[in-house]
Amino acid sequence: MMRCSKPLFRRSSTRRESFGKRCRPSLSSRINFADLRLCPGSFVDEALKERQSDLLFSASMGEARVLLYLLFEHQSTVEPLMAFRLLRYMVRIWEHHLAEHPGSKRLPAIVPVVLHHSERGWASGTSFEELLDLDEGARAAVGEHVPRFRFVLDDLSQEADEALKARSMSAFSRLVLWCLRHAREPEELLAQLAKWLDLMNDVRRAPNGVEALRTIWRYILATNERNDADEVLQRLLAAAGESWKEEIVSAADQLVERGRQEGLREGLQQGRRHMLLRQLGARFGALPDAAVARVNAADIGELDRWSERVLTAPTLADVLSEP
Repeated sequence: MMRCSKPLFRRSSTRRESFGKRCRPSLSSRINFADLRLCPGSFVDEALKERQSDLLFSASMGEARVLLYLLFEHQSTVEPLMAFRLLRYMVRIWEHHLAEHPGSKRLPAIVPVVLHHSERGWASGTSFEELLDLDEGARAAVGEHVPRFRFVLDDLSQEADEALKARSMSAFSRLVLWCLRHAREPEELLAQLAKWLDLMNDVRRAPNGVEALRTIWRYILATNERNDADEVLQRLLAAAGESWKEEIVSAADQLVERGRQEGLREGLQQGRRHMLLRQLGARFGALPDAAVARVNAADIGELDRWSERVLTAPTLADVLSEP
């Protein structure tokens, strides 16, 4: 479900509004959002990717470039250590930056933004220093010796659909927030669709609006993946009306084709895992469970590295070592 959130932010206007409307004016006025660029990569913990998704952007800020890190958080409870988790992700971003710019002596600034939705809303702090187990006086005394930052929070949990619809943003950006707000309750996207058709018509009339709306249709269909696909499609068509039929069916066809391609890629990757396990077993004998688990969880980059090492590395640990 989290994976299908990212396409909603492909439009530059949605990216600008996601940051510009939530950051303090003293900060947003200095950032050139017209120069906002999407950076490759994901930095969240592997075990959390089912309920978190992230996007990293860069933009000019005077003579320098600043990084804007957007984290989508969809879970039933609030994470009290969110600032610590963000610090880990930010360190990964800086490590990636240094690997891409060897010899660099300075780091780019990172502005972290959390887009949150839980059942009861955000009920924890937004600054790292609040996590330190100290009273207020002691915290002030150590302040200059510990990390200090505050993340920008956009909490959709307690904001009614009517309030989302009234935000000072483009029609498409408001549709994106509506989709994300109901990501954990996709039935609501179908139930409330009729109330949002006026905004959809606004988007439809805009340049490239039809393709933008296909992103919305694909998102609604994808988040209802646990239900019967044909039934969801028919309910969507019934709620939207005949005038939307061609666009919705086209979006559904694209989603099916994308799923087929992803399935093919996953099948090929699984085949490579199986082959590597056979090669490791032939070379080193019976494999420990931990080694098998690592291979089965490996991404394509790890499979490439380990496949190159399997013929020459002296031990199993050398094959599976970090680069």
